Amino acid sequence: MILLVIFSKKSYQLSIINYHFLNMSQLNYIYTLFISNLLISLPFLLLGIVVSSGLLVFIDEHQLVAKLPRTRILAVIIGSSLGFLLPLGQYGNLPIVRRLLLQGLPIPLCISFLIASPTVNPFVISNSWEVLGDHPRLVFLRILGAWLIAIIVGLIFSAYPEKSVIINESSSVLQSRSTLVHSGTILAPSEEFQPFHRAGNLIYEYQGNIRTSGNIWQQLSLFVENIIKEFIELGSILTVGVAISTTCQFFLPQAQLFQWGENPLNQILIMIVFGLLLSLNSLGSAYFLTPVLSSVLYGSAFVFLLLNSLFNISSLILLLGIIRIKFASYIFILTAQLILVLGLVLNFYIS
Repeated sequence: MILLVIFSKKSYQLSIINYHFLNMSQLNYIYTLFISNLLISLPFLLLGIVVSSGLLVFIDEHQLVAKLPRTRILAVIIGSSLGFLLPLGQYGNLPIVRRLLLQGLPIPLCISFLIASPTVNPFVISNSWEVLGDHPRLVFLRILGAWLIAIIVGLIFSAYPEKSVIINESSSVLQSRSTLVHSGTILAPSEEFQPFHRAGNLIYEYQGNIRTSGNIWQQLSLFVENIIKEFIELGSILTVGVAISTTCQFFLPQAQLFQWGENPLNQILIMIVFGLLLSLNSLGSAYFLTPVLSSVLYGSAFVFLLLNSLFNISSLILLLGIIRIKFASYIFILTAQLILVLGLVLNFYIS
């Protein structure tokens, strides 16, 4: 089987067609599949990097942080709803999450945005209704499940006492960053970054950020420079992830796995495998599920839709490249456990 992505002016469609290899070698097939998967992923990543660079250059993080709530409940509710303003999917939201963490936004808000935004956004909701409209309960469960899981995981991470790490100028151009992230891209040097005026021990005047107060050409230069640096950094990581995912997808015995799904538990385990190994996105996962939806339970379909939208191999490797392994593991394990529990409840008690 081969996944072909068809882009048109009116819609984005994913077709799954049988393709018999008569004159094409397996190597050419893997290469074609890899390019197809990469073309699905990179545009969303690039859009996320553009937004991330805009937040760096044009948005004053002090004012942004001051306007957002610090209370846990409000932070996770706002974070889980930000996908309506930034509907960039599972690849585009990762550079934005890193930028928000670097700029000091509350961890619960960032984590809930990371988990909810690939599903809780207008494009995915519209796409889900269009593709899965014959199963409105599944569409409702997909959106509600993603939103609730994002809130729960965000509240759990609200207990983490975040501290900024100060980085020596001689070793990095970064002033400080969140302990959750591996790295960040460029920030203004410290001699130019003096947001507060000091008099002894008293801090009494906010002077603004040099990145938001420079002339337009300096800002645009910084904006473009950051886009290039982030795209090289994150695009390289994503390419490796897509290559691994494509290889796994090629050797995955899809037909045989579907035959093993004779009971609710086996179905969920099989859909977990598909969700992790197939390099789709929040839009493509609904198209993949449509041909087999009549033969799987709602809980199994729910697990695939949420897991593939959040943590397929490609996005998981990209997450590990941005968030420290310890915290990325916590995010993945907590989210996967909640998805599994909800899937089991749906299969055994509701379907």
